[in-house]
Amino acid sequence: MAAFAFCFDLDGDTIWNNKTRKLAGGEDFIKSRSVGMYGPKKGAAHLLDILARHQKKATFFIPGDIVDRCRGIVRRIADEGHEIAHHGYFHEDSYGDTADEQMEVIARSQAMFCEVVGKAAVGFRCTARLLRETRERLCADPNTLYFSDEIDDERGGFVRINGRETRVVSLPGRQELDDYIQVVYNHYPPIPTGLCPIAPYEDVLSNFIHELDGAARYGNAVTTAFHPQLSGAPGKSMIIEKLCEYLNANSKIWCATCEEIARWAQTGQTGQAG
Repeated sequence: MAAFAFCFDLDGDTIWNNKTRKLAGGEDFIKSRSVGMYGPKKGAAHLLDILARHQKKATFFIPGDIVDRCRGIVRRIADEGHEIAHHGYFHEDSYGDTADEQMEVIARSQAMFCEVVGKAAVGFRCTARLLRETRERLCADPNTLYFSDEIDDERGGFVRINGRETRVVSLPGRQELDDYIQVVYNHYPPIPTGLCPIAPYEDVLSNFIHELDGAARYGNAVTTAFHPQLSGAPGKSMIIEKLCEYLNANSKIWCATCEEIARWAQTGQTGQAG
């Protein structure tokens, strides 16, 4: 039996802004920024329709800036019963050099969540490295339920701080279930480096299903890193549709939000994560 969470990183244009501003004339790279904004403008809606048809709930990790600028789709995500979780404010490469600076980024995001959807996030997929003190402070907050930003485990467990196990759950985010790695393409700036061709969609779907079959075999906890700017496109969204069909036919995989899986883990499971 495996636990599986559909996770979508609704980055919008934040990640593209971060990339292009480092290049000469990057502010004029309209195409790459529009690739990102396809996610909140169109892709997320396609995915929500698919999830509704198959009665699946998902977790959306959303930068605070996108929550602010794209309130309509964010409210729809929340209204349809999906989880909204932390993903930086501007999808930052750095939250700052001190714990206070890092906590300020998180607090700013949480304030935006409260303003737009009425509650703070309980889960974190941070876009930059957190200092140990920052993690300590987050783990000490009773509202912190889980992190989904480690890839060195399969089953998940509880975060350990200074050798001591906390009650904060660690949910692995394996790269094999990241659509960005398999289907992203942008001519300039070149993403991926070297501009490898986009993988055939049948192969991508097969890869994902094999990972889920393996998770069921070993009893793992699995989360995805799908991006509405990619997986929400009309053709690529069929991968998600077929994946939902596969999940509906597989009784060995429990599909739930990250919050639901983490709360289940806290009812008596033990682990080694952190």
